[in-house]
Amino acid sequence: MGRNETHFGHVALDHALSGRRLSGAGVLALFELPLEEVAAVAHQVRLTKVDPATATFSVGGNIDHTNVCNVGCAFCTFYRAPKHAEAYTMSVEQVMEQLHRQVAVADVKEVMIQGGINPKLSYQWFLDCLRAIKTAYPTMHVDFLSPEEIRGLERQTGKDAREILAEFRDNGMDGLPGASAEILVDRVREMSAPLRITAPDWYRIVDTAMELGLYIPWTSQVTGLGETLSERVLHLMELRALQDKHLDAGRPGMAAHKVWPMRLNDTRLRQAFGVKSNEAIIEEYVQQVAIHRLALDNITNHRAVWRTMGYQTATRALRSGANDLCGTGSINAVDSVLDTHGKEAPGVSQKVRNGVLTCIAEAGFVPAQRDAHYNVLTRFQTEEVTAALARLAPEKGEWMKGGFSYAQASK
Repeated sequence: MGRNETHFGHVALDHALSGRRLSGAGVLALFELPLEEVAAVAHQVRLTKVDPATATFSVGGNIDHTNVCNVGCAFCTFYRAPKHAEAYTMSVEQVMEQLHRQVAVADVKEVMIQGGINPKLSYQWFLDCLRAIKTAYPTMHVDFLSPEEIRGLERQTGKDAREILAEFRDNGMDGLPGASAEILVDRVREMSAPLRITAPDWYRIVDTAMELGLYIPWTSQVTGLGETLSERVLHLMELRALQDKHLDAGRPGMAAHKVWPMRLNDTRLRQAFGVKSNEAIIEEYVQQVAIHRLALDNITNHRAVWRTMGYQTATRALRSGANDLCGTGSINAVDSVLDTHGKEAPGVSQKVRNGVLTCIAEAGFVPAQRDAHYNVLTRFQTEEVTAALARLAPEKGEWMKGGFSYAQASK
């Protein structure tokens, strides 16, 4: 690390603290600074952007309607070929059965429905699915598909994204999650997923969704796919420019942003890119959260990932620029469904709930449950948090690790 790089990085931190926008070069220089310095500034900036006393979470449903996919990303362990023994595709009735159960378990008011690019699913299936959800639950917030899936439907139907999204919106779609982003630089995308949606198409579809008034609940960056630091920064600068465009037009823009490292352990990319140590992954993740808060100054909410990174790391992220705790978009009602094993649903998994409350409290914030639009529904009182911590105390060491093995600190 040279003296010029660290000097430029400290200038960038001073700019961020004073509310000045960082250039791409300034953002890049932040990677040369000690994590503690960048995290401290990101935390201070976070306190000025959102309620300084509160960190939020949501309780929502998540349904993966098919794992059949013809894109075949080298980093994906979810997809299956059509004739694979583990391949599945839900009917609309099966989607509704899952949703009914998640509502019964967790009283969810929002649901995210995503899956693979399965050309055997007709365009009508998607319309029927939206109509069924809104008929059963008129006020349910529905985040539907992803830019990748919309691009797949463009190819399948010959319709363009504007026509598809407008028709989906008119039949009950509320939001388009900013998934399928990873690194929005085509050089990187061609290495790891040559059939993946291109960066220009991703931006085009998200841009169109916002023009049509659809909600973008979150966008993302996924690292560890052979990208350079400059390519990570380019991704952030172009996201920021897209957000500027829609905020300047008086639209809400993208509601939140999150970053996480790709888990390569069980993928075809393990040999190509290697697997870092757990400690290195954790440190880089927290660094990324902090830098993204400072770079994306026009995206209000930044999310800490607990499901794959673990509660302990998520607590650090909440002190490094993040203000919201997320798993797969929420405390997923699937956790509770799995816990019941077909028995009578007892409500949201108490272990998950206690862990989330404690994670936020240990970061120094009041836990608050929010809705899909970041409106606070409930602030948890001190006695509720204390009780949650007491219930977890006997196994605190284990739940604080949480996540998958790749993100657990080595002993």
